[in-house]
This record gives sequence, structure tokens and C-alpha cells, in this order.
Amino acid sequence: MATEFQEKVWDAVSAIPYGKVTTYGHIAKAAGKPNAARYISRIIGQHPDAKNLPWYKIVYSNGTVWVNEQYKETRRVLYEKEGIILKGKKIVNFRDVLYTFE
Repeated sequence: MATEFQEKVWDAVSAIPYGKVTTYGHIAKAAGKPNAARYISRIIGQHPDAKNLPWYKIVYSNGTVWVNEQYKETRRVLYEKEGIILKGKKIVNFRDVLYTFE
């Protein structure tokens, strides 16, 4: 059974609009625990249908993304489709596409 915080995290991740990204910190704040950013990835992974959450839309606070070889091309294609410009590991138009839940 999920905790209230887990449910809030999953809801926040699901609410990120098309063409936008957010940070681990913004997700934690939106879920009511602003100091819990380091737990967000783990909580997303605990979702019963985690593969269908927009995991690629959560990035570091400086606009860089975690990229490994397994998901590098997938992430690039998803970003390109939504108009998010990625150069290396950095979102070029980060300020324009950042969603803060405000």
C-alpha cells in the first residue's frame, strides 16, 4: 500500500504538462515535502505502472538530465517530440520548459 506522500509524488509526476519538465525538488515540494527531493526517483520506481509515468520529464535543478546508454536515445526522441532541446546532458531551453506547479 502506498503512503500519502508516494501518492502525491505520483500525482505530481502525472500532472507535468506536455512540453514541460520539472525538477526533483519541485516534485518534492508539490507533494508536500520540499526536503525529500533525493527520494523522488525511488518513489517513481515503486509505482505499480512506473513505465507509464513520464519519468523523463524530471531533471536536475540546473537543467541537466541523467542519461545512461540504455535510455539515451529514448529520452532524446521524447524530448524532441515535445520541443525540449537537449544538447549533451543539458536542456538548452530549460527556463522556457520548466514547470514549477505554481
